[in-house]
Amino acid sequence: MTSPSTPAPGHPATGPAENPVRTDAPPTDLRRLLAFRAHGATRLMLTCRARLEDIEGAVAAGQAELAVLAAYELVQLSLSVRGLRTEGELVYGRDEAAFDPFAGVAAEDAEAGLMLAAEGWEAVGERGEEWLERLRRHLRDTEALLGYAEPLPNVRSGSGLMKGFKLTRMWQPSLERVGLPGMVPEAWTRRAD
Repeated sequence: MTSPSTPAPGHPATGPAENPVRTDAPPTDLRRLLAFRAHGATRLMLTCRARLEDIEGAVAAGQAELAVLAAYELVQLSLSVRGLRTEGELVYGRDEAAFDPFAGVAAEDAEAGLMLAAEGWEAVGERGEEWLERLRRHLRDTEALLGYAEPLPNVRSGSGLMKGFKLTRMWQPSLERVGLPGMVPEAWTRRAD
């Protein structure tokens, strides 16, 4: 056992573990599988894609610093989806210091993701589109792990929003049955009156 101040083996700060986490293995626990597929999809649709749009705008404007900062957040959130398979944190606060986006993620995956984000500093400009495509591929790889038959909807479009709600309705009864929180923020489902 490690002390709270010492990162666990396999954590990006300590290097590869003796038994690294397999990122291609499906979850073996029902609750973990539901969390991974439902909450992972939500995190990708609502937060990762929003960050990608921010990065695309920053690259188009030549704002390398903003692009890289948003890329770090994008990669960490994407990796946190991958970690949901094994021990990743289901609920996270946007600026919560206690949230560990690397929980359940193999050290080499975390390192590769962070290096990808860092490369944006030099890529913004002539190689900006190439770097953006590599970020998009990183997200597609994460999404593919979820196992959906078709790509997740773009909830920032009219038809995508409805498909996103359909996905939520599909998972909500199962999440409730096993005591997991809903896929969308509670404030979205509360009545205003």
